[in-house]
Amino acid sequence: MFRHTKSSDNETVEKKLETENKKSPISEIANVKEASKVDTQVLKDLLEKNLKWSQIIYEQNRKINNKLMWSALGGWLRLFLILAPLIWAAWFLPPLINQFMKNYGDLLGGKSNAVQSGSLEQIMKFLPLGPAEQEQIKALLK
Repeated sequence: MFRHTKSSDNETVEKKLETENKKSPISEIANVKEASKVDTQVLKDLLEKNLKWSQIIYEQNRKINNKLMWSALGGWLRLFLILAPLIWAAWFLPPLINQFMKNYGDLLGGKSNAVQSGSLEQIMKFLPLGPAEQEQIKALLK
């Protein structure tokens, strides 16, 4: 549509395009070989990049696997630290509680043949007080 005044530049571009379009079969075969060399080089580069990325991903997965293993081990350790004292308490506390109730059951309101729970006189019998002191305490508490 618009033509520049310098037609020599346009003519050289057109000549180059014509020569490229009219290549001989020998030059096309050479270009195919060069293209295959380029393709193999590109493939080698891509394979090397793929191997590098695979190695990086493998290292990351190995680190993640190590962290997961330590996390699982820590979870089992926490579970053991919680359950071990509870199991030991269930094993050793009943005899201790029975011993405690034998010694202090009367003071805590446990049943006894001689003393019944809840009365002030029963508590006074256990205290080393004389009769006058017992009367004073009864008067104070009323």
